[in-house]
Order: sequence, then structure tokens, then C-alpha cells
Amino acid sequence: MGKLTQRNAKIRFYDGTGTPWYLELDFDGDYSGPIGTPKTEEILVLNRGVMDSLAHYIEGPEDKLMEPLEVSLKVILRDDQQTVNLLNWLAAMNDALATQVNVHTLVSTKSDTQRDGANNNPAFADANKGCFDICYLMETGGTDLGFRLYEIYVALNEVVLGESGDEISLPIKGKVYGTITRITAFPAGTDVEA
Repeated sequence: MGKLTQRNAKIRFYDGTGTPWYLELDFDGDYSGPIGTPKTEEILVLNRGVMDSLAHYIEGPEDKLMEPLEVSLKVILRDDQQTVNLLNWLAAMNDALATQVNVHTLVSTKSDTQRDGANNNPAFADANKGCFDICYLMETGGTDLGFRLYEIYVALNEVVLGESGDEISLPIKGKVYGTITRITAFPAGTDVEA
């Protein structure tokens, strides 16, 4: 039995096309993301301020349920088309999907999931913003494990290029607006770089 390391994990970005386009990235293991979505707050109601048999909880407002969550990762930039495709992918999610990735037009995943279980998540007021999904998969000796984070928005002003003596990297911070599910394999899709 061994421990899992960054060598065992892969990241893919997915768009909202029927058979989605995906971009598999080289990253250095600096992934940080939630494994579940928020719940509504439980508010204690006492009987005239006294804890007795009539005390109970009520469910708080659902704005808590819809709050975005943080996700971050650091992509190692390569001296090839993948870097251009990554930059174009992020640009497309900030310019109303006008930027193409390897001659392919992406489709936003915004409003594709239902955090409350009944209603599609609302669209952004700013039509220039688009979302994509991130799939993080750890390869194990048995069943692979991972998570799909839906409806990720990455603001370009929060992406800061990083340079060190042995690599140039792109730390990416985004907000998760959709649901989060466990996966045991990457979803079907078409490689945007093919």
C-alpha cells in the first residue's frame, strides 16, 4: 500500500458542448478544491429564549447554498500549443466565448447544474462571463478516484504568470458555481488539441 502523490493525478477542463471539448493539462500538484457544495444554515429557535422540548431548528436562507467556492491549481507552461490553448480557453470564458481554442468554439457550462436540486443555477448578469468544468482524477492501483467541479469561472485579472529558475507556470484561481460530483474516470469528450 502506498500513498498517492501529484504524479498520480491529472486535470482536464471541459466545456458545455454536447460531446464536450476537453483540455488535459500538465500541472505540478498544487491543486486545491472542495469535494462538496455548501448547505443552508441551521438556525436554532428557542421557546422564548429557553432551551426546552419546543426548541427546534429551521432552515436558513438559500443564498448560502449558492455561494461560490474556491478552486486553485498551478499549470506548468510548455513550449508548445498547449500553452496557447490554455490561454485561449481562459480568454474565451471572459469574452463571451469569442476566442476559439484550436479553431473550436467553446460552450459555457453556466446554468448546467442545480445546486438546490430543482432549479438550474442562474446565469451571470455579465454575458461576457462563461464557465467550464474541472475534472481532477487520481489514478490508483484499484478504482481511480476524483471529482468533477461544475460551472467554474476564472477571472483573467486573478491569473498571474509565475516564473522560477526551472519553470514558468500559471497559477489559476477560480470560483465553483455549480455542483460537485465524485468520478472514477474522466467523462467522455473530444480532445480540443486533436
